[in-house]
Amino acid sequence: MKGHETLAAALSDLGVSTMFGLMGDGNMYFVDSFVQRGGRYVAVANEAASVLMASGYAWASGEVGVATVTHGPGLANTLASLVSGARDRVPLLLLTGDTAYNGREQGQKIDQAALVLPTGAGFEAMTSANSGPAVVARAFHRALVERRPIVVNVPVDFNFEEVEYLAPTMVNVAGVPSIPGDDAMDVAVGIMASARRPIVLAGIGAIDGDAPQALTELAQTLGAPLLTTLAAKGLFGPDKYDLGVCGTLSSPPAVDAIMASDCIIAVGASLNEFTGGGAGWPYFRGKHVVHCDADPSALATQYLADAPVLADATLFARTSIDWLKRAGYASSGFRETITLGSGEGIAKASSGEFVELIDALVELNRVLPVERAITVDGGRFAWESIKRLEVPRARCWAGTFRGFGAVGNALSTAIGVGMALSGLPSVAVVGDGGFMIGGLAEFNTAVRYGVDLIVFVCNDGTYGAEYGKLVAHGFAPESSYVDWPDFAPVAQSLGGSGFTIRNATDLAGLASVIADRDRPLLIDLKLDRTASPKEY
Repeated sequence: MKGHETLAAALSDLGVSTMFGLMGDGNMYFVDSFVQRGGRYVAVANEAASVLMASGYAWASGEVGVATVTHGPGLANTLASLVSGARDRVPLLLLTGDTAYNGREQGQKIDQAALVLPTGAGFEAMTSANSGPAVVARAFHRALVERRPIVVNVPVDFNFEEVEYLAPTMVNVAGVPSIPGDDAMDVAVGIMASARRPIVLAGIGAIDGDAPQALTELAQTLGAPLLTTLAAKGLFGPDKYDLGVCGTLSSPPAVDAIMASDCIIAVGASLNEFTGGGAGWPYFRGKHVVHCDADPSALATQYLADAPVLADATLFARTSIDWLKRAGYASSGFRETITLGSGEGIAKASSGEFVELIDALVELNRVLPVERAITVDGGRFAWESIKRLEVPRARCWAGTFRGFGAVGNALSTAIGVGMALSGLPSVAVVGDGGFMIGGLAEFNTAVRYGVDLIVFVCNDGTYGAEYGKLVAHGFAPESSYVDWPDFAPVAQSLGGSGFTIRNATDLAGLASVIADRDRPLLIDLKLDRTASPKEY
């Protein structure tokens, strides 16, 4: 078997069915072998998008995302995407070609390990043609365990060597129970039982398996409302006691409940300052905090809780319920005393040549199918989009700006999400600048592969964050203005459909446009740059 065939065989034996990538001299041979074995290969327009689509696929599916690029500039184009994936803790495998070991004069030769390591991603190098399957399996395992991208370096001269294929073996790391210790549980349950106004807060460490249901039952037992971190938005779906995101993006009713509470039970959640309400964790101040996580590195690294518990989320919740019931615990009833609902007002009716952002988001949320996925890019529009747009469950939501603060990642990520959640419309909420940075070329990728993609472009004709900051500091903002072309005809020229919203009359037609879509759809929402939110 040729070296390139062993790589494809290893991916197949590891259960990989989809790979995103851009072909070049260094990777085209094992891409072809992967396709010949029945794998789905998604050809992107830019190498950075291959990693972003694989990240979206990994997040929405709960599996390891797989991408491939060629050597040198191909790998270099993925670096910002790798940083985002590493900081967002995305399990991802990136197979990159490399120049031949003896190709000293090859123009694209560069130290690829030195490129990758500062991004926070891991690196595995093939040292011989025979090593391919074992290296791929090891990298795949590391991606699962370390929850970050791992890059596999494949020198091009290994592709055509004849080698014996040995199928890789994998350790099953899924569902390994972490049973809470009695001493830690004794302290944690004692705090819960004595709380008069408890809140249950869940993060991405609690989104899978039976954890959401178990935490819902724990909150019911305690009489506690529910909150999530931003990363786990949608975890509790339509539960009436779900107050949404905890932290700097909390709704007014959520803030009121948080400030009134005396105990926070955080499960699988990163207790960073954004979750804690800002610098100094003001939302946690004066409260007892129980913090459960299956990852020991997540405990006591950012916020020192009163009761850290190393445990699986489901086992922690079930054990807590059992101990509370055996102790004769009676519900606090706190959840019955709080105001429910978003607490977010509706903006004034849109009129004139522009549309109010909040009006448009409220209408978009209303007319989208209930089963939908939402990916939000970075920009001035992001905060209102997060607050206004609902998702049915956690893996239907992604915020691409969280890890690296990068703009332009959402559309590619949404394509990966859409391919993982086939049958659901995948909505990318982007700015005009972000669309031009990272969305224009990949919109055609969605067209080519028939992804049910809806791109909602918040178009104020400016780099919004920069505009707001220039104005706030007394600078002239004109350098932040950009005169883009009309995006709807651009979308049509790329094989999709487009619709422009300039006023309330146009906005009233949004429902029928979304209902009648039969290909990727771009909605160009014209906004007044002077009326957009200033905070960012």
